[in-house]
Amino acid sequence: MASPVYGKQYIRFAETGLVDEATALEQFTVVKTAATATEPPTIEVMGATGEAFGVLQQDVPAVDPDRAVTFPRLGTVATSGLLLVAADGANLQVQGDALKVNATGYSSSAGGAVTVSGTTPIVRQQVVIGGVTMALVSFN
Repeated sequence: MASPVYGKQYIRFAETGLVDEATALEQFTVVKTAATATEPPTIEVMGATGEAFGVLQQDVPAVDPDRAVTFPRLGTVATSGLLLVAADGANLQVQGDALKVNATGYSSSAGGAVTVSGTTPIVRQQVVIGGVTMALVSFN
């Protein structure tokens, strides 16, 4: 998926996360750190309720076994700012809602509650960019 310039997003802080070879992650999805401690932390999709790491800023496809590489795959995770999050178009959240995510890491009114570093991200606006529904969410 091509990434146009998104003028609404403001990233205050970002960190690097390691992506497992077998894992495919989509840009603008909410991710968490894996239970196994690594440096940098291994990230995976946030599946509903819990403590999130942040919002992944690029697509990370799964590794094709025929073209497998031996170096780690890294993803940029925005952890603070006014961030775009992919949204479930059938279950949009309204302005002022605490962020909830579904099993695919999308903002969804049918999802589970999310915290980041003990704070609750808040939905500020629903936007449609290039036909893609997104939520603009403030992360402290």
